[in-house]
Amino acid sequence: MKIIAVHNILWSHYKARIFNEIEERSKQDDFDFHVLQLADTEQSRANLGTDLGVHQYSYQVLFPGQSFDSIKWLPKTRKLLSNVHRYAPDIIYLNGYYDPSYWFVWAYCKLRGIKVLLDFESTEISRQRTWWKEALKRFFLQNSEGIVCLGTLAAEYALKLGVRPDRLLSKKNVGIDNEAIFEIYSKNFIHRQSSKDRLGLPTFNFIYAGRFIYRKNLKSLIECFDKAQKKSVNGPQFGLILSGEGDQKSILETTRKELHNSSVFFIDSCEWYEVPIRYTLADVAVLPSVFEPFGFLTNEAMVFGLPVLVSERCGSAIDLIDKGRNGYTFDPYQQEDLVEKLAYFMDNPDQYQALGKQGQEMIRAWGPSAIVNELIAAFKKLQSL
Repeated sequence: MKIIAVHNILWSHYKARIFNEIEERSKQDDFDFHVLQLADTEQSRANLGTDLGVHQYSYQVLFPGQSFDSIKWLPKTRKLLSNVHRYAPDIIYLNGYYDPSYWFVWAYCKLRGIKVLLDFESTEISRQRTWWKEALKRFFLQNSEGIVCLGTLAAEYALKLGVRPDRLLSKKNVGIDNEAIFEIYSKNFIHRQSSKDRLGLPTFNFIYAGRFIYRKNLKSLIECFDKAQKKSVNGPQFGLILSGEGDQKSILETTRKELHNSSVFFIDSCEWYEVPIRYTLADVAVLPSVFEPFGFLTNEAMVFGLPVLVSERCGSAIDLIDKGRNGYTFDPYQQEDLVEKLAYFMDNPDQYQALGKQGQEMIRAWGPSAIVNELIAAFKKLQSL
């Protein structure tokens, strides 16, 4: 059995762990595995760096030195089809259907009798629906041999779009390297207080780590934090750390300035392996997005034993938040809801340890090995069709 995975960007270090483990399993289960990476990174992640050392599987970057966003669909299609034809796989693991070049790869597979395992990340609440896009989704999903979903919400949406239940082969296609990031976190936790002192951080801190883009809803987070800080008697002991980069940064800095809030701290973007170090500074993680297919911040925070406060419009809110056990959810369009939850955490720091410990127990079921097992089972099922 020969398998090609088509993936957008090499930057996805979490996906690297999944691909690495599939490569290892391929030696045991006697199949060939190769990944076609379209580009090194994309424009919104260009400053985050690319660590090639984590990629220990067989792969080829089709457009090295270019961002995924800058590649035109025609040269992308040509290179993809050329490499797929040359490799002649039995199965293609395709990273979605949203790119026109992927449509041609999918069509090539249908013509050649190549089985398609399709990633599906959309949820019903993701964005406004149009009839022709819904029809296109139905066509690709219903005519692919297997579907792997980014969480329960995506799986439920796939079923509504007509996917046969027996073709829904995974609901856990969330690639995060639990063990690697926890090891980095643990090694650096001993420097927590000295790092906080150096940065001038208060006793307790909320953290968001990721891109500063509109759908992350960070302006609202700053505003809600400011209100919660005034609401809680413990407010002066709390800070809000925003770690990352993006086109909303100047707006966020202006918001902080207008509120005269010196408890909001910006930390520049960093390599993926430095992100766990940022979490050592924090006590509670917040994901305020108005939409997120899943939201890997939730996974990361739970691995590190932090309580989590997650927007109910994130896929991870359904799969990973057990309200009152490891964290809470909130409506991102209702500021008072978020203010109340932030104030609750400010009022109850004695609960952090218990909430975080429960989260660590829960996230074990979402480790990379469990995900790889489901993908390997999907490959074998497609081979038998």
